Amino acid sequence: MLEYIILGFLMREEMSGYDLKQWMINCTSYFFDASFGSIYPALKRLEKKGYIKSSEVVESSKFKKIYSITHMGKSHFLTWLEKPIIFSKTKQEHLVYFYFYQYLPKERAILNLKTFIIEVESLLNQLSKEKSDVEESYNVNQYTFLYSTMVYGVNYYQFIINWCNDLLKQIEGEKV
Repeated sequence: MLEYIILGFLMREEMSGYDLKQWMINCTSYFFDASFGSIYPALKRLEKKGYIKSSEVVESSKFKKIYSITHMGKSHFLTWLEKPIIFSKTKQEHLVYFYFYQYLPKERAILNLKTFIIEVESLLNQLSKEKSDVEESYNVNQYTFLYSTMVYGVNYYQFIINWCNDLLKQIEGEKV
């Protein structure tokens, strides 16, 4: 995921490793963050694959390495971005996709968003059924903390669906 975040930031403008870290702190750290110890190896891998290129500049009498995305990198990033989102129960990686959907055609972003909503609705229905089964079979007051995590899951999935539907309405209401 880190490599795609780096490519997404480089779609905006060329940056140093330090600049990339600052963008992560300010923009994506609430759902995805990485250390310098992860960013610099990722930059090397991306450069080796030909997705980015680097150049050195002198700034305040210090060498600074600046990275920019290549045409191949843009193509790779957009191909990844167009794929349907696979919901992760334990990570919020779906937010990485949404954050960069500005680079997709509006119709594709809408289609991916609708597909994602269907996937999360399926998970919500499954968990809601399990919750109902637990309520019918057990005294949930004896299992307050265990049961509360199930309630959290149902509410979390419902929040995601509501949030996505609100985003979908906003996108569909925009003029092209």
